[in-house]
Amino acid sequence: MVCRGIWNVHFRGKWYRSYYPHGRISPPDDESTFRMIKQLCDHPDHLEKWELVPFLSPIHSNLDYVYIIDQDAGVFLVSLWKELNGSLRPTAIRIDLTSLRESSRLFIKDSLEQHRSTSSDNIHQTNSDIRKPMTFRALDINFGIPTPLNELQERFLTDFVFVWRYYIDDPLTWTYSSPVFKVLSIAFLRLAAWDLELSSDCEVELPINFASIPSWNYPETNIYWFHGFLIILQEDIESEAMINRALEKAKPYIHDLHGHRDARLVLISPYHVTFVELSNDAVLVSESIALLTNHSAVHCSPGFRALNRIFTSDCWKKSLSDRERWRLNVPSEILYKILHELEPRDTVAFSQASFTATQYYYTSIPQIKDTVVQSFNSSIPCCGKQRGSGDNGVRCLVCYSWRHVACIGAENWSSDAQYVCMDCQGNMNFSAPHPGGINRVSCRKTREGCHISVGGSEKLLHLRLSKPSHLRRELRFLGNLVPIAPSLIEYTIRFNGSFSGLAYGLENKP
Repeated sequence: MVCRGIWNVHFRGKWYRSYYPHGRISPPDDESTFRMIKQLCDHPDHLEKWELVPFLSPIHSNLDYVYIIDQDAGVFLVSLWKELNGSLRPTAIRIDLTSLRESSRLFIKDSLEQHRSTSSDNIHQTNSDIRKPMTFRALDINFGIPTPLNELQERFLTDFVFVWRYYIDDPLTWTYSSPVFKVLSIAFLRLAAWDLELSSDCEVELPINFASIPSWNYPETNIYWFHGFLIILQEDIESEAMINRALEKAKPYIHDLHGHRDARLVLISPYHVTFVELSNDAVLVSESIALLTNHSAVHCSPGFRALNRIFTSDCWKKSLSDRERWRLNVPSEILYKILHELEPRDTVAFSQASFTATQYYYTSIPQIKDTVVQSFNSSIPCCGKQRGSGDNGVRCLVCYSWRHVACIGAENWSSDAQYVCMDCQGNMNFSAPHPGGINRVSCRKTREGCHISVGGSEKLLHLRLSKPSHLRRELRFLGNLVPIAPSLIEYTIRFNGSFSGLAYGLENKP
């Protein structure tokens, strides 16, 4: 019997992997699998033909098993799919390498049958009654009405989570101690700050599959500065003790809290984000906001909505106007022209050159010339229309989406009242994340395009999950039997030159 899977080996702090074309391997209780394990245990340094990778590859829907020999930890793990409550979830079976060396292949079979899982069914328990630490004052940020840029960012986030969902769904790769957490966290931050480059290069690795690896650079530390905010990665940020631990980590990075100076911290755990403001006389802490849920590949999470608002508006940024060094009186038309004529990386650098340039950068759609967002179905789901920046609206207390008071029939709504939308009242979008949850919710969902106007022509901006049709040899067998869309790639999103996994094409609006 032939199965599909990948071998991962962890040896002397480095990860290696091996797989045959289409991921063909033998089952766990097969004699050839046991021989491979014995060979790798007896000769752990014979990995010349193996691929050096930054972290282990997760279980994928196209795979039956992922074998992991962790020489450093002395364990052998089999990652596989387990049915629970009618759905498949990734599960890992742990076997001690010492015991395995002294046993036969039947020992693996017995261990699989006992199903000693290393991960619980709920890898993270969310608390529906999140309480602010009693020793801190509450931080309330008025995010305001979403901009066209925010709408695109929300689309990018859900598409990004969909593309890389197997890394998040697998509890072996999505933990605080895993490099995957650092890799994807910096990607979330770059998307939230529009710190990215749009390229017209369509020669990229598509589709993203079990062999794909997030390959962009990332900070190797758990604390670093990003766009004026101190980012702290932590295993948990839902308790007062954990927030205090984060503040202790921040102390060496903050030396100038004098007078009117203060610091703003963004705490990120594998599933939540929290904002902290430090000054001489107060510590303000926001509630813990969901950054990832089972529905994050379908509906933008409230945590990411909060992130993109703080990076792209002045709702919580420290004002830099008093330190503005650029005294040139440049007309706005010239600034917009400069932004759209620069190379992608230069555009990002130019946006941070001055307070004025930053404002113009985030009030446009950088790197996509003559583009107007026509629908706001993600950020303003009540009607999908921005209408005007002065329109009255309310923000949902749970999902952070924005709605016109007229659309929800609340023209006399008090600004002090708290609003929870109908979807959140029914707990539809933000269920607690569990292994395999993102794939289960999103795998059969159609990816909706974003209605935009480019140069006055209405288009749909669609995520591309495969190469353009003229590069797909398998489609040639269809001949003229069915019409095949060209599925051209107009834009690819890159992080400092590396492909993010996101590629988009323009289609005529039906």
